[in-house]
Amino acid sequence: MKRQENPLKNQKGFTLIEIIAVLVILGILSAVAVPKYMDLQNQSRIKAADAAIAEVKSRLSNGFGIYLLKSSGIKPTTIAQICGTGFGINDATVLPLSGSGAVPGMSSLTGDFTASLATTGIITVTRVQGVLLSPARVSTAWVIP
Repeated sequence: MKRQENPLKNQKGFTLIEIIAVLVILGILSAVAVPKYMDLQNQSRIKAADAAIAEVKSRLSNGFGIYLLKSSGIKPTTIAQICGTGFGINDATVLPLSGSGAVPGMSSLTGDFTASLATTGIITVTRVQGVLLSPARVSTAWVIP
């Protein structure tokens, strides 16, 4: 009589211990990776807000130059003059004409430009892509040169 082999002996697969070890390793990796990813998102929002602030300051500096060119070198006395009609930029798609308010062209940001004491500009960004920044990013003052 021929001896029958055990059919379970030739089966191949992973043991329960091997599967548990893999799950533990994946759990450890995800515990490290997820918080790092969330931190990177927050840092990128802060960098985007800082870039927006730099852009608004650049727009103000360009507006100052335009004002000087249009006015034959007469220096503006207020930020509203740089932004508004007359010798100013006079373009509501670049800066708010009143010299204060929401910054145009920054649809993914909620940014406000305010002129305090008429000669000092402060830029505040409170939201980036709909996510509230805590705390809001506030620029150093842009002063008429």
